Amino acid sequence: MVLLFCIVSYLGLITNFNDQRKLEHQRFEREIDSLIDRLSQRLRQQAEIIPFLDGMREALLSNNKEAISNIFDQHWTLLHFHSGVEFVRLYNTSNELTADWGITELNVNDDGVILKWIKEVHQNEIPISPLLCRQNCIQLTVAPLLIEGQTAGIAVIGISLADALLAFKRISGADIGLLLHNSSSADLEALHIESWESSVVALTNKVDSYKILNAASKAYSFTDSLKNIVQINWNHRHHQIKLYPLNSVNKNMAHLVVISDVTSAVNNIYDSVWKIALIGLLGLIISEFLLFSIFTRLLSRLKDVSFTLPLLASGQFEDFRHSLTLTKKKQTYRDEIDMLYDAAVELSRQLEDLEQKVSSRAKLLIAQKDELSRERDFVANLLDTAQVIVLTQNSSGKIISMNAYGEMLTYYAEDELKNTPFLNILVSDFDSHELSMHLDEINQGLREQLRHEAITHCKDGTTRHVAWLHSRLSWNSIDDPSILSVGLDITEYKRVEGHLAWLADHDPLTNLYNRRRFSDELEQAISRSDRYHHTGALLFFDLDRFKYINDTSGHQAGDALLRMVAGMLLRTIRSDDISARLGGDEFAVILPEINTEGAIEVAKKVLAHLSETQLTINGRTHKVSASIGIALFPEHGENVHDLLAAADLAMYQAKDTGRNAWYLFSKEDRSRERVQTLVYWKEKIEYALLHDRFMLYFQPIMNVHSKEINHYEVLLRMHDVDGSILSPAGFITAAEHTGLIHSIDHMVLHKAIMQAAKINQNKKNSISLSINLSAHAFNDPELLPIIKQKLVDHKVDPKTLMFEITETAALENLPGARALMKEIKDLGCGFVLDDFGVGFSSFYYLRELPVDTVKIDGSFIRNIIENKDDQILVEALCSVASGFGKNITAEFVENEKVFRVLGKMKIDYAQGYYIGKPAPYGTYFFQDREL
Repeated sequence: MVLLFCIVSYLGLITNFNDQRKLEHQRFEREIDSLIDRLSQRLRQQAEIIPFLDGMREALLSNNKEAISNIFDQHWTLLHFHSGVEFVRLYNTSNELTADWGITELNVNDDGVILKWIKEVHQNEIPISPLLCRQNCIQLTVAPLLIEGQTAGIAVIGISLADALLAFKRISGADIGLLLHNSSSADLEALHIESWESSVVALTNKVDSYKILNAASKAYSFTDSLKNIVQINWNHRHHQIKLYPLNSVNKNMAHLVVISDVTSAVNNIYDSVWKIALIGLLGLIISEFLLFSIFTRLLSRLKDVSFTLPLLASGQFEDFRHSLTLTKKKQTYRDEIDMLYDAAVELSRQLEDLEQKVSSRAKLLIAQKDELSRERDFVANLLDTAQVIVLTQNSSGKIISMNAYGEMLTYYAEDELKNTPFLNILVSDFDSHELSMHLDEINQGLREQLRHEAITHCKDGTTRHVAWLHSRLSWNSIDDPSILSVGLDITEYKRVEGHLAWLADHDPLTNLYNRRRFSDELEQAISRSDRYHHTGALLFFDLDRFKYINDTSGHQAGDALLRMVAGMLLRTIRSDDISARLGGDEFAVILPEINTEGAIEVAKKVLAHLSETQLTINGRTHKVSASIGIALFPEHGENVHDLLAAADLAMYQAKDTGRNAWYLFSKEDRSRERVQTLVYWKEKIEYALLHDRFMLYFQPIMNVHSKEINHYEVLLRMHDVDGSILSPAGFITAAEHTGLIHSIDHMVLHKAIMQAAKINQNKKNSISLSINLSAHAFNDPELLPIIKQKLVDHKVDPKTLMFEITETAALENLPGARALMKEIKDLGCGFVLDDFGVGFSSFYYLRELPVDTVKIDGSFIRNIIENKDDQILVEALCSVASGFGKNITAEFVENEKVFRVLGKMKIDYAQGYYIGKPAPYGTYFFQDREL
């Protein structure tokens, strides 16, 4: 075990060491790339300032070589000695050399390569940074000289990599060198490694590093081995070597070699393994000594006990106890042998008592026989009264007996089923062979129980669904019961289960598929279309002015209309087509294996049949029309989400062109732009939710009479990646279309309630907040539990929270809105009806919805000074709202004149830029500052 533990520890330490070295060399590679990038960036910056030298602009534009040379000569010395630039070449717009400075190791062929780069940069006007290696490696930058956005020439600047290598040495602490493979370097100071056919033109810690490389060259080939990390031992130290190829013009010629000293880490591994081995061996020796000393004494005492046990077996209980007393020695501390002595004595007493009881038990056998007879009668009565079928089978599978409940349920008498095979009472389509095999396994003792469900015959011709449990019984002859079968009637349960399964896939109002089942069917249709290369279509439509029918004739009329539309769809489409109600007044139809013309014809047929449909109720006749969006698959979408989005946008396009119309989604029209916009905002919303980029702004609401501010409206903003602050107008619609609106609602609730707790933590006078809810909040089953949980978690007084909804949000789902508002108000929170007065049904909603405050829409307040009609309308709205006992808030209060006019009306609160602009938390709330 010690050896195994040492091996495992060694392997673990080596693995950890190798992983750390890999990470270290990855960091080296990033540092090298970063240093070369910074070198190239510095050269580009120097190239960019050339046109801005005094007089250089006019010299470049006039292509005056002498002037260019004279101007740049003044700066060349500083550039060469301070920045380490090796050479500079300037070319005119005709790619001709204008002037050059510095001495290079370039040959005639290199001039051709540089000219090629100059032409490329001249054409693209984008600087490039190639690496050129000959006898040494020079980092070049070929950059355009831009004057007022026009190219006035090309600058070629070269610098040695020596500064980058020294910088790497300072940063990493490892030695680094530059190797030129297959290079005939003329540099007298260059070091050559013959076996690698390479020259070392630059190397830190030159003497030792060169010896290490020579030692490595004898053990490893050049690039094949050194591309990975290799380790060698030199001068009693451990070194790791790794090559990093440079992306130069001459492929695979230039490499950076990094030499790391890992002696300390390797020695630590060896020391750790030796310490583990020594500690383990020492522990082994000590444990052997302790075991020997302990067991020698214990075994001698255990031997004494073993000699007295035969007395116990022969029934000499008193002699056994006496012998144990003589052999037992007095111990200062009790151990397991003492416990064995005591247990043996106690066992002798119990055996003696049991022997006496056995004789007395014989006298009770006759009395127990009578008791067993009574118990048998009780079991027989119990089987007859139990509400389950109880029957027994023999080893041949024939029925022997059946209880009274079984006779009542199947209408068979027990005598009629005796000697009848059990399988005969099951329906014929049941897998009788498999069941018979399993019952035989019970008879043979291969299994104890068997559970299964089967449809069972009744004598009157009916059937019952029964869950059977077969258990094995012990038997001696073929006529003895072998299997006990208990059957529970689950007929009603199966009926309810089937109905629930149907409800899971169907809309109970129209009997069409619901959204969940429709999504599954659409996904399968798309898959078949892709597999067999058949085109298909999706029709998505909703009914025009359906909410008007609900408001004027009631929800019963709306339900009747939805059933009529569903029946019309089933009569209109093909038998293979799939129709569904997706919710509200939205319907969809899947048309598999159909082309564009066929899909359009079906849409026209649906519109024609809808136009013929009329609903007359309470003396009022409603005509039906719809707007249909058509999307083809796989052309307009290869998954359910994209296809529904395309069809949805096409449907809205049909509404824009005029109701009772169809529209075919097209990638060329603006519908495609809407999809792209939807995807753009979806990604932004998901990123903001993931990285907590949403933030809350607060806008104060003033009490008009007391001029106090104790209430704020919570407004949502998105902090974009570019630093800008985005309002909800840009992303709320996309969130509703993509289903992310619920996540935004949950996030706003969490942040707002947490801020409410923080604001009122040390305040004597509580501050209340208004939180806006989206139109989809009333369809969110998680909303109310979240509010309850957050109120408990943050210990917030519900009276300090109010929730704002708009008239349009309430109109979307009036019963749902009313129910949710009532439950939230039962918690103690309040409600504000926003945009009051915009709709024609404002007073109706004021009566139907349990709101505390109404907020008059800003369109009536903004021009109330100039527009007398707005004044009359606002006074009327105030009169009705105050008559219902509601508080009244006016928004868009932009100046003092508007505020004074509102003070003369029945306005309770004012909100607008005059009172205060929306701002982050810190603008209005500080921990030690009163509002």
